Amino acid sequence: MKITATEEYGMRCMMRLAVRQGETVSLAELAQEEGIAVPFAAKVLLRLRRAGLLAATRGRHGGYTLTAPPARITVLEILNALGKPLYDSSFCRVHGAPHAAECSRLTDCSLRPVWAHFDALLRQFFTKTTLADLAADERRTDRQLQERWPLLAPAAIASAPEAAGIRGRHS
Repeated sequence: MKITATEEYGMRCMMRLAVRQGETVSLAELAQEEGIAVPFAAKVLLRLRRAGLLAATRGRHGGYTLTAPPARITVLEILNALGKPLYDSSFCRVHGAPHAAECSRLTDCSLRPVWAHFDALLRQFFTKTTLADLAADERRTDRQLQERWPLLAPAAIASAPEAAGIRGRHS
């Protein structure tokens, strides 16, 4: 999974607005706070506005505000506004070797269900994680995520091979 710069900075701008909920924050201010160029920030914020996640106010004291409370905006909504889905089943119909019309494994591919299940898990995770969750400090966010997703906690992942009795190749 790869997060694009657009997705990363879009999430960060949304977090800034969540922390400053109720304030109108200018484009220049958001760009400066995130260390990105104003034209790039404008493109990112336009996508979020078109998705209905932001409202824009013009004028001298204009800027951006969230259209809903941070607890009602999911990470999935933000990512959908900024990028493409992680897995799209139509990919299999058009992906293939050079000069091939479609994937040679279109009728039998054991990777397709893996990607579909991975996508479903991520969608579930991103649907249950809100902008309010991300607007907290790192420790609080980590604690909330560990409570909600105990099997996905970094400590559990790091110790999983040893706990399951899995040894490295040269053990």
